[in-house]
Amino acid sequence: MPVKEAEHWGEVARGWADKGYANELLAEQKRKTYLSLIARWTQITEKQMILKTDLFAEAFGVEQFLFDLGPVNNNVVGIDVSAEIVKQAKRQALKRGMDAGKYLCCDVKQLPLRDNSIDLIISDSTLDHFPSEADIVTALKELGRVLRDGGTLILTIDNKGNLTYPPYFIVRLWMKLGLLPYFIGRTLSLSKLRHTLEEIGLKLEGSTAILHYPHPDGLVRWLERSLRNLSRGKLDNAIRKGLAFLNKLEGSRIRYLTGRYLAVKAVKRGTT
Repeated sequence: MPVKEAEHWGEVARGWADKGYANELLAEQKRKTYLSLIARWTQITEKQMILKTDLFAEAFGVEQFLFDLGPVNNNVVGIDVSAEIVKQAKRQALKRGMDAGKYLCCDVKQLPLRDNSIDLIISDSTLDHFPSEADIVTALKELGRVLRDGGTLILTIDNKGNLTYPPYFIVRLWMKLGLLPYFIGRTLSLSKLRHTLEEIGLKLEGSTAILHYPHPDGLVRWLERSLRNLSRGKLDNAIRKGLAFLNKLEGSRIRYLTGRYLAVKAVKRGTT
């Protein structure tokens, strides 16, 4: 396990609640969006083995969507590079009556799982926190290794085609100035992602762009908090409607120019 990554995310987790990064309405919108995407692209059954590639959302509440799958399938392997995040995610799972026995602290680039052992992988903006594209490719190969023939990968990753996506030197500057709450890494274009998936034996069966609001993320978070504080919650419904309106851009021709994340569905081709 990369020690620096584990230490970084552990530090982020320990200070997350104290630094006021929780945005309930934005998190609520993310949760609804992911649940809708999963429902469109796969049918979850009780017999499936499911892998989720990080547990940050589950550790901190509203944004999580994994616990909502519990009534249908509670057979989930959840992983995270940070022991602190795993601990907090287990605590939240137990509060909701979920089985957290398969939550593991490990690196997605080196999974302690058997080949062809997972039916469904859900990777929600995990791989875009690596410092290089090579790391992303390594992680994708590892996910392909553990996925069963005919199994499905639902993956989201930062969309560099977004009109407001900044050059990476700007991202590095924001991180250096402490304007970002955690490390933002590299990402892949849709064409590069499709090519990589094909190379490792996964067929792209669907793609879209989700969560339509502009960069930088910190500005959007600040705007939500400010409006809610100034209005004492009276504008909450208006903010919800605004986020929902922006989300309708997923159905438009410009979705890849406005969506924050690329979302793809890929299926592992059988080898027999």
